Amino acid sequence: MPLRTQRPTARVILAEPGDRVLMLRLVPPDPWPHVLSWHLPGGGIEPGESAADAAVREAWEETGHVLDPRTLGAPVATNEGPWSHLGRHYYSVHTYFFARVQAATLEPGALEDYEVEELARGHQWWRADDLAASQEPVFPPGLAGILPALLAGDRPAEPVKLGW
Repeated sequence: MPLRTQRPTARVILAEPGDRVLMLRLVPPDPWPHVLSWHLPGGGIEPGESAADAAVREAWEETGHVLDPRTLGAPVATNEGPWSHLGRHYYSVHTYFFARVQAATLEPGALEDYEVEELARGHQWWRADDLAASQEPVFPPGLAGILPALLAGDRPAEPVKLGW
């Protein structure tokens, strides 16, 4: 069966002053398996957007945090890989950025994309050790391992390749 390519995504590791990062509770849409898991804010890169532009747009749409793509910096991590569901085959590439925000808030800028009740129940600010200890699915795998350095201000020279 031929591999169908999905458009790439850009995601943001948002850290608040207490060194917690925002994860969104997601029930993935079709064709992804419907398993509750924790994901970083972000989504598809639109035609003509850079990965940083997409990360900033998605962060505002999903969280209400206003970021500047010019100050976002280089990506801190990537992951990619094949997956399949119901006989369809896909390949996804994700680019991750890191940004600090002033408060642990969540006020989406594009509420028409979300049901407010589900969104209110569907997020949590996590410490790196809590993510590492979680028995629930966290995407991307390996996120907890890179957080301590990022939170300490140490950015990798090249994006870290995270597991799939």
